Amino acid sequence: MKKFLSLVLALVMTMSLVTVSAGAKDFTDDSEITYKEAVDVISALGVVDGYSGGDFRPDDVLTRGAAAKIICNLILGPTTASALSAGTAPFKDVPVTNTFAGYITYCSQQGIISGYADGTFRPTGTLSGNAFMKMLLGALGYDSSIEGYTGPNWTVSVIKQAVGIGLDDGNDEFVGSKAVTRQEAALYAFNMLQATMVEYDQQNTIVVGDITINTTSSRKDVVNNDKNESISEDNKMQFAERYFDDLKLSDGTDDFARPANVWRLKAEKIGTYAKEADASYTAKVAVDDIYADLDLGSSVDKKDVTVYEDGAELKDKAVDITKNDDDTEFGANGVLTEVFYDDDDDTVVITMVNTYVGTINRSVAAKGNKDAYVEIAVEDVKPDGVNGIQDFETVEEFEDDAYVLYTYSQSADEVKSVALAEQVSGTVTRAENNAKDEDERKALTIDGTRYTASKNIAGEDIGNVSVDEDYDVYLDAYGYLIYVEEVDEIGDYALLMNTQDKGDFSNNRALLVFADGTEKVVDTTENYKNGDDKIDNGTIVTYRVDEDGDYTLKAVKATLTSENIPTDTDIGDYTSNNTDFSMENDKATVTLYSGKTVTTNSSTVFVVYNDTSDDYTVYTGIKNAPSIDGSTTKVESYAYCKSGKMATIVFIFVQDGSAIEDDSNTTLFLAKESVSNLIHDKDGDYFEYQAIVNGEVQTVKVDENQGKNLNGMYKNYSVDKYGIITKVSTNGDHGYVSFIDGEGDSGKEYLTGAGIDKISADYTVLLDTANHKDDTNYTITVADDAKIFYVDEDGNIETSSYRAIAKDSNDKVYAVVDEYLVEFLVIEEVDDKSSGDDKPELSKDIEVRDVSLGSTTTIEYYREAGKITLSEDDIIAILQDKGCTDISVEDVSGTAKWTYTKPNGGTVKNATVTATQVYVVNLKLDADVQALVDAKTISVEIAEGSEYVAAKGQVKIVLTHNTSTFGSTFNANSTDGSKVPVTASGIGDATGNKTQTITINNVGAIATDITVTVSK
Repeated sequence: MKKFLSLVLALVMTMSLVTVSAGAKDFTDDSEITYKEAVDVISALGVVDGYSGGDFRPDDVLTRGAAAKIICNLILGPTTASALSAGTAPFKDVPVTNTFAGYITYCSQQGIISGYADGTFRPTGTLSGNAFMKMLLGALGYDSSIEGYTGPNWTVSVIKQAVGIGLDDGNDEFVGSKAVTRQEAALYAFNMLQATMVEYDQQNTIVVGDITINTTSSRKDVVNNDKNESISEDNKMQFAERYFDDLKLSDGTDDFARPANVWRLKAEKIGTYAKEADASYTAKVAVDDIYADLDLGSSVDKKDVTVYEDGAELKDKAVDITKNDDDTEFGANGVLTEVFYDDDDDTVVITMVNTYVGTINRSVAAKGNKDAYVEIAVEDVKPDGVNGIQDFETVEEFEDDAYVLYTYSQSADEVKSVALAEQVSGTVTRAENNAKDEDERKALTIDGTRYTASKNIAGEDIGNVSVDEDYDVYLDAYGYLIYVEEVDEIGDYALLMNTQDKGDFSNNRALLVFADGTEKVVDTTENYKNGDDKIDNGTIVTYRVDEDGDYTLKAVKATLTSENIPTDTDIGDYTSNNTDFSMENDKATVTLYSGKTVTTNSSTVFVVYNDTSDDYTVYTGIKNAPSIDGSTTKVESYAYCKSGKMATIVFIFVQDGSAIEDDSNTTLFLAKESVSNLIHDKDGDYFEYQAIVNGEVQTVKVDENQGKNLNGMYKNYSVDKYGIITKVSTNGDHGYVSFIDGEGDSGKEYLTGAGIDKISADYTVLLDTANHKDDTNYTITVADDAKIFYVDEDGNIETSSYRAIAKDSNDKVYAVVDEYLVEFLVIEEVDDKSSGDDKPELSKDIEVRDVSLGSTTTIEYYREAGKITLSEDDIIAILQDKGCTDISVEDVSGTAKWTYTKPNGGTVKNATVTATQVYVVNLKLDADVQALVDAKTISVEIAEGSEYVAAKGQVKIVLTHNTSTFGSTFNANSTDGSKVPVTASGIGDATGNKTQTITINNVGAIATDITVTVSK
């Protein structure tokens, strides 16, 4: 005996929990499809497909013409069926031009369908379940005249046979007289694939006068002589084994460990679909009830019982399944517990699938090689080991911040289903909260209806629910409460900065910062400074304004803050020294202070105060909010979470505005060649650049401290109240992730290089051809809405297009690539002559001694005439002589940063060049030492590597003794003729070592060649 669920529950199970598909098609209305396994398999075969808009429309009614097409697709295959045509009109209302004429003709000729007595077929008419079943039986080989499918009582014979062979399996509410929907047609066709075909031994018709006599032997199943047992190993021919021999059905388990059907088409997996359980529950169930519902005649030993929760085996939960155990229970409210009994092996599998609640953080459309998906922000009640944002691939559309139900497989480590939660709003008239907090005893009565809590209920604790207050609650698929939130606002939000009573002013007043970023002193209806109505400074409030302009305030239930409220009454003074605040654009989790995080979404309001510029900026949604690195400055934060950890509004005070990276100020390109002279006016000291700002060509002001060598794209920038850019991204590659492969897993990637080629007219380019001519990673599709610009040699910028891109070997390219698509492309003209004729020359008499390439590039050079500092042109010339190309330099916060391509093709970005001038070391011996050398008693020489020395460098002199002179002390001093001599001494090693080294550790701030004199 099976314990069946209600129709609603069964539908939900089929829709979102039973199917775990891998290669099946995704439809935009997947959640509306009840018979998912059938639709997936049938659509994979091409028998019934979706519409061009990506939807399936499961509940649209099937027409008679469309039914004929399905039958032809089943028998002939979609490719052959699509070529069918009608030479003449098969029925008087089906002209040869009718979309379904070929299909109708074929089915009519095969005796599968027939028209009406008036000679019509009525192709646009609806088709009843009885009629469609008759068509399917005909395709299986059943003869209408023999089986009694004609005459006034034909429907009785059809339904008896169809139900007998399981064509209606899966639809317990089948009514033959009702019109068939598209998904019902898919279900019945799916069942037919697994049904056995039939044939007749003999079939004769004898006509005697006006009497026709049909003689036939009994019907029999078709034997599968091909032994292609791809559906059922019963030596019989299933329909799919004859007509779709590439379709394979096998046993398996899904990601929740439930016994499942695994469907494959050739080598590709269509999907894995849980089989129907022998018993199902959505509340706690005792073992003795399972025993009874399985209709067992004897106990099942616990060694033959396996228990799983969310796909993970619970080895310690296996028990004997016996009729006397009413103490051991499985499942809970809102947990789908399914029991599968194998009567051949006498084994039991119990699976439990939890439903959790979360909110949609955002929906992401398919892009490049990445499928569409939604991001789910989880609540505090969540699967073990799960934190932050979870992705789920789907083409279904959900509104941002919508509450959704999701299931999670521990074995697959991923979300397996997502469905919209049902919302109920109203006044709570009764709250029940058992002392032991047992889930089945928690409940709320809202407007007369009682709702019991799910095991995984989140949001406001039922024990804290106030009767006679308004609440929004959300229900899981089984009708249990899974999320609770109070509707507690009396108006919009504000942050209470300060209060005064009538003793300080003529009226009670408050200083508020509103959600729109305005700051205002208002009159209040009550004294909020002290007394019964006191509200502490730093509290987020809601408010309403009466006709006199007076404000009534109501504190939200909890303000999360980094400050010591109520002791600290001065808001915005940063006394907490909080440097743990962290917020990143488009990342849902925000850290308010050490150990405290909140989740944000597209509705969260951020009111950000920049103490440097003394202004407020308001952002709605984390996708529009700035990134704030609190480790570099002090931050005060005040947040309100209306429900759980989901922040509704956050007020943020930032002491140093440079820590705010505003992603609404994003994608800035500066053309170095266009920079003006330094300008001084009432706004400040700045340079003007030609620029691209958020896709628009503009002239911008750049603070003098940023310098006049900025060039390229910058992910973020900051602007002061005078419109002057005071900061550009310097972290990473101008704020971007350096280009790797364009996949975008770590964010948008920044690609720079030389040379561009347009591969085809289909929006594909090859970038950085000078170094990656044959690299497929650099062959990238250009997004349809990509921003493309052209910069001439003087830094003038104009909007361009894909059509205007021309092949060039040395033009500079700057591109932002995300998920295999170029979203932003700037092509900067380089005069072909500049690569050769305009090559910078090295300053006169400079001898380059050594160059080391890399992130810290070092150059060692010598000049006989004395001290000289290398210019940028000198460095460019040196790098070019080393074979480097695409050399550029820009000023980053007063430091020159170099980018170039090495001879081997590798790119060095944002390198620091350290150039060191060295000087020749000359050796001089005094008379006493010279005499020893002449007598061959010792030899004196400059140590290897000390022939050249830099300012403040080290020189070593080596003395080699041929006789016992180790006790002698030798001195050395050096001078460049303008500085005080530097001296050092060395004493021989009495152990018999014949070498003695004199080291001068610091030769001083020399500026010319030096002389080292050795004396005794």
